[in-house]
This record gives sequence, structure tokens and C-alpha cells, in this order.
Amino acid sequence: MSRGLILGKLDRDLACAVALGLVESPHVAANPDAVTVLDEYMQSVGTLRGWLDGDDPLDAATREYLRSRIEAYQTTTPRPGQPPWMAAAAIRTRDAANQRARAARERGRALLAERGTLDVARAAGLPVIDLG
Repeated sequence: MSRGLILGKLDRDLACAVALGLVESPHVAANPDAVTVLDEYMQSVGTLRGWLDGDDPLDAATREYLRSRIEAYQTTTPRPGQPPWMAAAAIRTRDAANQRARAARERGRALLAERGTLDVARAAGLPVIDLG
């Protein structure tokens, strides 16, 4: 079941696969707020904002993965002289965000496999990252 194309060029499930880091494509740049599609000359075809605002389970998993990765990245790392409780809190926050990201990626991977998106990506010659 196809969910349509983004900007008339990119399958929505494939865009999620790229955003989840399961398929490599230099023609897609995604974050929780927008996805940008590039042509074969690496020129922008366009950007679609709110691309993960739907209630599809794959959109939800991708949105959770991307937001959790951002949270983990933005969590400060412990610094010398920092009170131990602050360092511990930062580490706990980062670890929790990474754990949520891993769980969301696994849910997304299962949905993509179920929908056949990973097989389609392989058939198209796109590198598919095997996590298991």
C-alpha cells in the first residue's frame, strides 16, 4: 500500500527508511520537521515541511527516533568541575534518549520490512543497513 510520493519524487516509506538510518541515499535530507529531496545533480527539488505529522505508525516511529537522537545529541556531556549530580543527570538523559531512539528505530525497521520497503530499496540498488 503506497502512501504517495513526497514532492512527486520520493516514496514516503523510503524517506522514513533514510531518516531512520536504515537505507542510504544522498538524495534525501530529513529531520523531524522537514524532508528535502535532491535531484541527480544534488540540486534541491524542494522541501516538504510537516512530513511526519500524520498518524501512520511509521511516521510516529520515525518522528520519535529523530527527536530522541536530537535530544541525545543536545544533552551536555559532563565537564570537569561539574557537580556529580549534574553529570549523572546529563548521562541519564542522554542514555534514556538513546534507548528511546533504538526502540523507535526497531519499530520502524519492523514496519518497513513488513511493508517490503527494504526489499524495494535493495532492488533499486540503495545500500540497506542491516542492524541485526
